[in-house]
Amino acid sequence: MNRFVFKLEPLYDYRQRLEEASQREFSEALMLLEEEERKLVELQKAYIKGCDDLDKLKEEGGQAEELGMYGAYFYGLKRHIAEQEKIIAGAREEFEARRAHLEESTKEKKVVETLKEKSYNTYIKELDKEEQKENDDLVSSRFKRSRDNEI
Repeated sequence: MNRFVFKLEPLYDYRQRLEEASQREFSEALMLLEEEERKLVELQKAYIKGCDDLDKLKEEGGQAEELGMYGAYFYGLKRHIAEQEKIIAGAREEFEARRAHLEESTKEKKVVETLKEKSYNTYIKELDKEEQKENDDLVSSRFKRSRDNEI
């Protein structure tokens, strides 16, 4: 019997490449989301540090001009934080879409993989049947020869 050949091997290879591409896209989306979240954390740290600096300035009796500059700084920082939260929401949506796409491509590959395994198992069973038939024929011919030699 010939070696095992899976008839849908090109489809399996195609699905495997799609899954690998989905994995890359998922990883990229995850890295982007993590980067955007890191930026938000940095903005929040800057806001907290600014609040601490403003409190110290008030305790030291800072001038109104300096307090006004801090107010403008906080206003801009809050706006940046809000924008960054929107960016994160969009990155999270993209991440979830990529995750769903990866899950789907993995399922599609698994279907063909299961077919490949079933096809291989069928091939092995046929190979075993053929081997058993050859063994049976060999035993029969030996038995026949030994019987013919007895006569």
